[in-house]
Amino acid sequence: MRDEQAEQLTIEYEPIGTGGRARLVALGIDTGTIADIDVIDLARASDRTGYARRVAELLGHWSETQLERELLRIATARCSVIPEPAPPMPTLATAFETWAMHEAPPAIVTGLQPFDSLAGGELPGGIAVGTVTVLAGPPSTGKSALALQLALGAILFDPAVRVLWLLGEMSLEALARRAIAVGSVLSDGAEVSMTAAGKRSPRARAVADDLRKRIGSQFVILPPSLTVDRIEAAVIAHHPALIVLDYLQLVRDPSASDRRAEVDSVVGRIRALTIMHNVATIVVSNLGKSVTAETPIGQIGKESSAIDFDADLLLLGIADEATEEGGLRPVKWLCKKHRHGRARDLPLLFDGDLQLFTDPDAAEPFADFADHAPRADR
Repeated sequence: MRDEQAEQLTIEYEPIGTGGRARLVALGIDTGTIADIDVIDLARASDRTGYARRVAELLGHWSETQLERELLRIATARCSVIPEPAPPMPTLATAFETWAMHEAPPAIVTGLQPFDSLAGGELPGGIAVGTVTVLAGPPSTGKSALALQLALGAILFDPAVRVLWLLGEMSLEALARRAIAVGSVLSDGAEVSMTAAGKRSPRARAVADDLRKRIGSQFVILPPSLTVDRIEAAVIAHHPALIVLDYLQLVRDPSASDRRAEVDSVVGRIRALTIMHNVATIVVSNLGKSVTAETPIGQIGKESSAIDFDADLLLLGIADEATEEGGLRPVKWLCKKHRHGRARDLPLLFDGDLQLFTDPDAAEPFADFADHAPRADR
């Protein structure tokens, strides 16, 4: 049997037995390329989702959503699967009920108090659920380092928090080295430098083992290539409280007509899924050309003004060229936009050897991780 909806793709299926099981073959019509062959149960939504995801990644002509819709059509015809009804539309009464469930707006506390107090306002603060925080800055500002520190800190502050890290250019090995360095300070204060982590020193291995037990299963990584369909599928599968996208310009939308339209579409869909799935999202973004501290909103994000306008909190990192004693580099995160609070800048010190940001004005850099301040010897 054959079901066709587009010139680029055909899905052939052969029923197995009398239920929903079938052998599916996804083919490129023009080239005859076989994208995927599998036996699935068409009556199972999870089977259809998994098959659609694989075909979307391998063939690339249809989006995962389009493929799921086509598989549901086949399933409806083959085994009388009834599409799930759309959820009821919320009303103002629903909003009141949601509001009454919480003593305060739900937020993800990261343990970096200057950031938490900026993002969430009142103590303990944190990243408000349903909001998008954008970290923008030139290379070597520490955008990814800050995002990773916030993600690891969130899990260490509350072990029930699950993070979905959307991996862009960084390799798994590089991510592990950074996590060992910053995690060594956040978890037990046994500092491990990036160099020591790279050399797999005994202390680095000990920290890695400790973090694996305490954080490993709560820190889920989605590797490239990144599309919003894959991201949303991962959100549905793993139920994270915090999403970190490192970085925005690496997410693709095959249906977009040009690069600007692609980035605009990705930004809008990331914001939509943040609200729909009730998560907090941190987005790392490259800068547009000639961006300075004086650049206004609408011209900061690379290739799209939607980055600036759709952000709830937008921080622009500006680093000093000179470093202070001990190798710490001042980085001022300029608050260019704060939709839900007072805009104020966030001055921090960055230790590149530990991939760690600290508060220059605090005796202890972490209110909730006392005794873990960085020391000179490591």
